[in-house]
Amino acid sequence: MILIESFFWGILAALGALVVEIVFYVFVSPFVDPAGAMPFSQFFIIPNFIIVAAFIEEILKYILISKRFSVLSPEKLRFANALLIGLGFFLIELMFILATKVSPAPQFLIEIAIVHIGTAGLIGGILAIKNARKFATFVYVIAVAVTFHSAYNLLSLKRNGLNNYLIFFILGLLIVTNLAIFLYTRRNSRQIFA
Repeated sequence: MILIESFFWGILAALGALVVEIVFYVFVSPFVDPAGAMPFSQFFIIPNFIIVAAFIEEILKYILISKRFSVLSPEKLRFANALLIGLGFFLIELMFILATKVSPAPQFLIEIAIVHIGTAGLIGGILAIKNARKFATFVYVIAVAVTFHSAYNLLSLKRNGLNNYLIFFILGLLIVTNLAIFLYTRRNSRQIFA
């Protein structure tokens, strides 16, 4: 039951990120486009603001993942908690994508799922392995997650042969890193309970 709650916390993190992004848009868009003609959907495809959006989303994932750590004790459960928060986050993004009545290819939806679940897994895994209370860990974990997330988003703006290979490399690295974290936490949790 506790892990199911994590899924709903992921939904809350996505909605919170949306609110923060809207507030950011309201305050910054007049400086970027004084005519006020730029819609919200176009604002966050400007390269600088792609990084801001990724930063906002990853900070909110971090906050909820780290808060859930006090409820969960073994590293394995903490990592599963992070993955479920990422899944809940992706579900909200999927709902917004489908609400636009644009039908993206399933490949793109899978890519977006890998990014959100994968970065949440990275955050949870690094926090489970390192000391989650240190500021240096916070900076490191956010830097890694934002790098993966914003690199994917920036490369997705202009899909061509080279960018597709780079996207597959980033997604593959994200999957392999999460798999390594899973194996590490699984091995360590066995040693704890042995």
